[in-house]
Amino acid sequence: MAMRFLIPCLSLAACLLAGGCATPPFPERPVLPEDGRNPAALRRASQTLAQLFPQRYSAMQRALITAGGKQFTCDAWLTASPAEGHHLAIVSSFGTVTDLRIRPDGRTELLKVTPLFRADWSQRFVARDLRWLFIPPTQLASPGWLADGRLVWRTAPDATGTAGEYIFSADGARWEELDLQARGQTFYRAVARHYLTFPGMTTATPDQFDVSAESYRLELRLAALKPEAHP
Repeated sequence: MAMRFLIPCLSLAACLLAGGCATPPFPERPVLPEDGRNPAALRRASQTLAQLFPQRYSAMQRALITAGGKQFTCDAWLTASPAEGHHLAIVSSFGTVTDLRIRPDGRTELLKVTPLFRADWSQRFVARDLRWLFIPPTQLASPGWLADGRLVWRTAPDATGTAGEYIFSADGARWEELDLQARGQTFYRAVARHYLTFPGMTTATPDQFDVSAESYRLELRLAALKPEAHP
């Protein structure tokens, strides 16, 4: 993602690193275990998640970040390919303020770090948003259902103890929400607000996310997405 800040980056970095927001209390949503009610929806949901984005693409994003009671508007650029992984560069009027890549094997590489976006913040927050919103999990651990009939696919906990719950429409055709949980508590929630079919694509892609997390709120919109031809 390439980001060009429309207001000074230093204020944003200070607010984010200070942890200016507390995670709002998320209402408990018990997940009922899979009972065989709709196996076709289960299969469709796993396919929906795997096919959300092309294998190779570039995307321009626009974001509104709220931290420390202040709002910051950003532009963003993301490129993805099976060989190189997902590459994100954040740029302001000062130049590139952070540059990172999540490799196909899951490793995060910090290609450039500056005082405006320190390594710990880029690793903890920037890479997390990129990893969970734009990189489908390779394995889903167990399915279930919410009381409202929507379908849930869970991931196994990762090395940090974080597990994801991907929530789909009851027919499995649309990914609607993502919860991240640790020690039985939800600390991160992303809601897909809208779907759009971009030029060159045949399926609709979520083009707007609203994220509530520990230290920030993020409203992220895909302004453009372009599939890339195979080399």
